[in-house]
Amino acid sequence: MVSAGPRNNIVIHPEDAPDLQPLSGWENSGGCCGPSGDSGLNRACPCGARVATLAADCYGPYELHLDALHVYAFGPD
Repeated sequence: MVSAGPRNNIVIHPEDAPDLQPLSGWENSGGCCGPSGDSGLNRACPCGARVATLAADCYGPYELHLDALHVYAFGPD
């Protein structure tokens, strides 16, 4: 299966990031029955930083793309 989003993003299941919220006014979240993911970043951290794109429309995959420019992984101390 080919991912729905840009290259080099980290793709996870949307339920693995429950604290991410839609942008105000559902900006960039257009789609038939969910956000298509075609309009760019549409999810933000509780602080308001735009960090991910949710693709969850009925005609495509159900996945969350963490923007590689804003999100990085680190291990526990």
